[in-house]
Amino acid sequence: MGCHSVIEPSPITKIQINFVSNIYSYYYQSLKKHSKMKASTLTRDYCMKHEPKSFEDQLAYLEFLYTNDYVEEVNKLLNFSFIENKAAWLYNLLIKRKHRLLTKEDVEMLECMSFEHPSLHCLHMFTIVYGYYDIKQYTGFDKYIELCEAALRNVNEPLFYYFMKLRFDEIAFQHYWKTDNKLLAQKYAYKYVNKVLPGRQLSKMYHHLALCNLYEGYSTSISHAERALNIAKEHSLTTSISSIENHTIPFISAFHGITANVKTTDPTETAHLALANHDYKTAYGILSEIKNPTPFQETYLGAASHDHELLLNAHRRFKYDLGDHFFAKVPLIYLKKYKKSAY
Repeated sequence: MGCHSVIEPSPITKIQINFVSNIYSYYYQSLKKHSKMKASTLTRDYCMKHEPKSFEDQLAYLEFLYTNDYVEEVNKLLNFSFIENKAAWLYNLLIKRKHRLLTKEDVEMLECMSFEHPSLHCLHMFTIVYGYYDIKQYTGFDKYIELCEAALRNVNEPLFYYFMKLRFDEIAFQHYWKTDNKLLAQKYAYKYVNKVLPGRQLSKMYHHLALCNLYEGYSTSISHAERALNIAKEHSLTTSISSIENHTIPFISAFHGITANVKTTDPTETAHLALANHDYKTAYGILSEIKNPTPFQETYLGAASHDHELLLNAHRRFKYDLGDHFFAKVPLIYLKKYKKSAY
């Protein structure tokens, strides 16, 4: 209880607010009286019992339900004729993205579209950024992060603004993480986790923080991973649990050479663990069978085969093909490490 002030716009933001949705008022009062989970459930039920009366109401309903992972309720709402077509189209795309990542063609289509309503325009900008993230073209953030920030300043309803600000903090974290600006990345990450968030998003951000702290030492990195895992287990997030247990924890452990009792079902991280244990033959045997290796797989293969050129090429792929300056350092770390060792 007492989380209601978190969703309240700041005095400066209130200047741009000219409409207050019924759902904002209801959610605000619910947070005053109840726990975050209870307030969320009550507000979900409110959305399904009361028809939105304006376009701003529609967007506030849809965004509240979507952000809080009430996917079934979002789909029900989208089937009603009173939901404006353009809003329905964008949210249908975001719902589909939960099962199928956006493609290059989706991004190109989104970039050709425009939305007049300021709030819908704001969501549109964020959706384009998600598209670039899905196709692993992180340089797309450079172009759109300022457009997202400008669009945010024109959102006119407090609850929709609150959720758009959450989206902004998340993509700002991603932007500064991928451009290897750790201090700014963590600034936005901690702003994000101190908001009213559903378990999935909280777990995801701590998961990202585990990786963002990779170069800060094993204990710092793994503690965030363990926190992400505990939240995922608390909320029965099976996909997140599998990803953290089979990819992230083995990755951090292998990178820092602390591999005792670490297990994984993932072949790439199995090879990475073998590499950390100086079992180059096993690592090479797994990785050499992979066609079209990812930059990570190429990094491990270069280390296992003592091939400096593979490591340099993996670095170039991270940095120039993906625009990922953070992970571009991993091949160089392995290059430096294995230059010092005798094969």
